[in-house]
Order: sequence, then C-alpha cells, then structure tokens
Amino acid sequence: MRPSFAIARRLVGAAAAAGVVAFAVASASAAHARPLDVEIHPSAASVPENLLRIELRFPQPQRLPFDMRRVQLIDERGAVIEHALLDLALPSADGRRITVLLDPGRVKRDVGPNVEAGRALRVGQVVSLRVAPELAGPEKSAKSARSARSARSAEPAVKRWRVTAAAQARLEPDTWRLSPPRAGSRTPLSVRLDAPISASAQALIAVADPAGRRVAGSASLSDGDAVWRFVPARAWSAGAHQLVIHPELEDAAGNRSCAAFEERQQSTIRCEEQRVGFTVPSGALHGSESQRQAGAGQR
Repeated sequence: MRPSFAIARRLVGAAAAAGVVAFAVASASAAHARPLDVEIHPSAASVPENLLRIELRFPQPQRLPFDMRRVQLIDERGAVIEHALLDLALPSADGRRITVLLDPGRVKRDVGPNVEAGRALRVGQVVSLRVAPELAGPEKSAKSARSARSARSAEPAVKRWRVTAAAQARLEPDTWRLSPPRAGSRTPLSVRLDAPISASAQALIAVADPAGRRVAGSASLSDGDAVWRFVPARAWSAGAHQLVIHPELEDAAGNRSCAAFEERQQSTIRCEEQRVGFTVPSGALHGSESQRQAGAGQR
C-alpha cells in the first residue's frame, strides 16, 4: 500500500528537519572545538631571523615517526613558507616532545641553500606555526584510540611570532643574573639568561651543592624561555653552590658558549662544561615567611 500524500509530506518534512538538526549540531560542535593541546617553543612573542629549533610539547605520546605534514610555517599573507622545515623531526624517548628544525642550510649564511633561497624568516615579518592534530591511523590500545580521537577532533594550534634581527652571539653564562635563595627554604633559584635558550636545553643546566653533589629538583623555563628556574626537592643548605652548564647547551638559533652557529667549522668545536658560582646565605626563616617561601617552592 502506498502512503498517502499527507504521510509522504510528513516523512519528507521530518527528514529535512533531522538534516537541519544534524547540521546545527555539527556546526555547534565545530564552533566549540578546542585548539590542539600542545606547548610551542620558543614561547616568546618574537624569534630571531636565524631561528633553528622549534619544540612541541604534547601531554600524550605522539605516533612515531612524527608526521611532518602536521606542521606548517605560514607567512602573514596566510601562505605556507615552502622548504622552511626539515622533513625529519627529532622525538624525545617518550614521544611527548618533538623538536622541529628549520633547514640549517637556509639558516647559515653563505652556504648553498642560503645563497639560493635565503632564510625562511625575514626581519619584520609576522609568521605563524600551525600544528594540526594527528592523522587517522592504527592505535595500540583502547586508551590511545580514545586519546587519538579526542586529539583529531581538535582545531590546529597556532603560535605567532614577530621576526627580529638574527641572534649571532655566543652564550655567556658568566653574564647570567642569579637570584640566590635563602638556606632552609625551597625558594626557586632564578637565573635570568642573556638570551632565550632552546626549550629542550632546560635539562642541560644543573646545580651542585657545597660538596659538589648534584642537587635534586625540577627545572623549568619562563619569560619567553629567558629565565631558568630550579626548585630543589629539599630545602637549600647554606654555602657555596655552583650552576653547572652542559657543553651542548644552545639557544634556539644554535649558538653555544664556545661557538656561535655562524662561525666557521662551529660544528667541530668542542665546548667545555662551565660553572658559575653562587652562595646560598645562611639564616633560617621563621613563621609565616617560612611557610610562604615553602609554598613558592612547591608552585
């Protein structure tokens, strides 16, 4: 039996209404999608023209090898800057940190790619790094599948930078400004650097106590990666301490303490470990002041 015209009209109307509702739900979902959860370094508002390293920090391990199609460097007109990034990313052991390199051949002056195409970044530009969610692929577990689906539903993360003059000087730890803590507290040691360092280099600075033993604790970067902060696991002891700088410490433009990236044969120059002394003054804190300092350390 054929449905009456009235019933057919109601069926068509219901289908149309369902389509409108589905479209509205999809649109609302897209409108409320959150950006991809990733920290992008350098974290400052500007980068030097000879930027070499970009670091991506994810809360979850990423599928490896990392798919570089997810990362694009975009100019102020919205166009992709071609051949700016190397196709090979460098992951951390746990897959949560991904180091992306700009083509060193274009960054370093007077070598083939630089002579042919120039640097990818130019002083005065405003550029954006766009990081897209993971592409669909096989998952190892139900948990990773749920995490991947959540990430793929996110909007791309975007970090904008203003391009400034090239950073071409060696790192000079002797010029760093330290704010020593007080003994008996867990107040962070704050070190203001002469220039932002590579985000992956925060673990290449350590603290030695008066006996020369490494002080346990946690390190972080702030103020556009230009301030290194260290919170000890236990209260500071009084006396002479040392800041110990690993030979491989670099800034985001590849400059080290023994050689700037632009120097001839800089890759063959071996840096030495450097140490900067500081004193933790004696004198225990009392009452609310002690509690306040301890709380600051925990933060």
